[in-house]
Amino acid sequence: RVLYVDIDVHHGDGVEEAFYTTDRVMTVSFHKFGDFFPGTGHIKDTGVGPGKDYALNVPLNDGMDDENFRALFRPIMQKVMDVYKPDAVVLQCGADSLSGDRLGCFNLSVKGHADCLRFLRSFNVPLMVLGGGGYTVRNVARCWCYE
Repeated sequence: RVLYVDIDVHHGDGVEEAFYTTDRVMTVSFHKFGDFFPGTGHIKDTGVGPGKDYALNVPLNDGMDDENFRALFRPIMQKVMDVYKPDAVVLQCGADSLSGDRLGCFNLSVKGHADCLRFLRSFNVPLMVLGGGGYTVRNVARCWCYE
C-alpha cells in the first residue's frame, strides 16, 4: 500500500484520477481551491468503488502560512498514517506553495515546507520525494537545497 501526499499549491488531479478506484494507493492533496487551476479537489471528492475514502482533499485559501499549514498538515497526516498504515510514502514537494512564487498564492517558508518532509520521515516508512511545481527559480533551488 502506497500513500501519495501532494503539497504543491495545485491539486494533485492526475495522480488522484489514476488511483481513484483502488484502495492500493491513497492520495492526499493539500492545495488551493476554487477559481484556481485545475479547479478540482473538492473536499467531497473521496474516490469511488474500492477506492471510496482513499482520496483525501484538503482545499485551502490564499495566504496559507507555516503555522496554519502545520496546524492542518500534522494532525491530518498523523491520522492518515495511523489508519492507512502505508508500506511506502511518495511526497510531491511542489515549490509553488512557497511565498513569492509567481503562480502560487501561499506564504510557506522553506522551513515550513521542509517541516512536512521531516514530519513524514518521522514515521520511518520508506519515503520517495518528488519535485513538482515551482515557478520562481530561486525558490525552487532554496527549497531543494534546504530539504
